[in-house]
Amino acid sequence: MRRRPTALAASAVTVLLLSACTGDTGPDATTAGTTPPASAAATSDPTDEEPVAGGVTVECLRGTWRLDLAAMQDDLLRMFESAGDDQGAVDITVDGTSTYEFADGGAFTADVDSSSAMTMSGDGVELTSESRSTGDLTGRWALAGDQLTISDIDSAGLDVTTSGTLDGEELELPEGSAEDAIEALPPTASTATCSASTLTLVASLQSDESSEPVTMAYTLRR
Repeated sequence: MRRRPTALAASAVTVLLLSACTGDTGPDATTAGTTPPASAAATSDPTDEEPVAGGVTVECLRGTWRLDLAAMQDDLLRMFESAGDDQGAVDITVDGTSTYEFADGGAFTADVDSSSAMTMSGDGVELTSESRSTGDLTGRWALAGDQLTISDIDSAGLDVTTSGTLDGEELELPEGSAEDAIEALPPTASTATCSASTLTLVASLQSDESSEPVTMAYTLRR
């Protein structure tokens, strides 16, 4: 009788690991191969300059960018709602700060201090899950046209903790690890567009081989 809630718990933990370690942005989720989510444009500052020619340049990309956590919260909720009616009612909150720094010479640093919380309920069952990520990641970045890659990621400085309950009883969850969220913070391969004040990274994410990939647009601000 509890098979469905158990499956929901697993999927919820996966997404919260992704979001907490993402430090959290403004993505929208759809199926893979679609155009960049509408929410990426919707959350952009209307006073932003137009994207640079070609979508992005090294000069535009360089510097420190702050992930848009409020937009990520909205888009994670849309991800669950688009997954189907059997997901039940979902409430998601994302809080904290997270920044990406693209330095001269290709050095990359992500500073993370963020948390995610979710409540999922349906058919008389309630699941809660919380995840928190603090610390930093380092790596190397490279830009080829509008394709941004981040490689050689060192996650030793990132700490991830998770907890959850099912109908008020604590769940035994796997210990959180940075490796669980590398694909989300940062996206290791993405299509970038950049203006003076907004950077958008569109990436296809997949939690495991059996799951359908989703397209997420990470919105960052100056």
